[in-house]
Amino acid sequence: MRNALGDTTEPRRVPRRATFGFTMIELLVTVLLAGIIFLAMTPLFISVLKTTSTNSRRVIATNLGQARLEAVRMLAFSDITQPNLNSTTFAAGEFNPSFTPAKGGKPYNITTTVTTPTPTAAPPYKTVTVAVSNPVDHFTTTVSTVVMNPAAITSTSTSGTGGSGPYSITVAFKSSAEVTSKGVVVTQYAMKSATPTPVPTATITISPTMHPAASPITSTVIWPSLPGGLGYLYTVTCYNTSSASPTEISSPFHLLSNYWLKFDTNPGGS
Repeated sequence: MRNALGDTTEPRRVPRRATFGFTMIELLVTVLLAGIIFLAMTPLFISVLKTTSTNSRRVIATNLGQARLEAVRMLAFSDITQPNLNSTTFAAGEFNPSFTPAKGGKPYNITTTVTTPTPTAAPPYKTVTVAVSNPVDHFTTTVSTVVMNPAAITSTSTSGTGGSGPYSITVAFKSSAEVTSKGVVVTQYAMKSATPTPVPTATITISPTMHPAASPITSTVIWPSLPGGLGYLYTVTCYNTSSASPTEISSPFHLLSNYWLKFDTNPGGS
């Protein structure tokens, strides 16, 4: 390019600003803004952490309460008392009112309450309430259950008239001529109903032992006026001439109505 004097000169270039990177001021402003944002979010982070920890302790408290109730259900009804369920020694310390997590932390306080509907010697049920709390929190987790008294449970039947009787037992035979002189024996078992699985406390052979009449050949024998209900269990034994099964015994049964059964005194015969 020539100037007015005819000299050739290079065009003047304007310095260009760098197109990459940030200046120190820009970096400082960015760091400052990021710090302000994170500082504003700090309470939120703290709140989330506290909520997570609280929820974790709530779950532990609920599990402790449920586990305590499961242990209560394994006890005998008479052992379910408030002193036992808040003892450090009863059942090898299983009902200790304090529990410390394996990973450390504040121990949980466990308080168990036992209530009955009326202050009777044999209440029909007991209500067990377990309250679990932690000193760190301001809440208490409560779980409860109802434990029935086995001795107070009653049962009824819609078969026949139900109730306690009296009822009769009628035994029939394929052929009365095949019953031996020992005849048929009814055995009565008086039951102990205070336990979940009743056991006999007295065994009585109902008198008299019956032998069917020789005529007619097919006949029955009857025991009338027998007590019924779940307090008594019965079996019937038949002695017959069959070599295959000379002694037949019925399955145990309760008399909830008049009872009838038949013995095949000659299995496979006519």
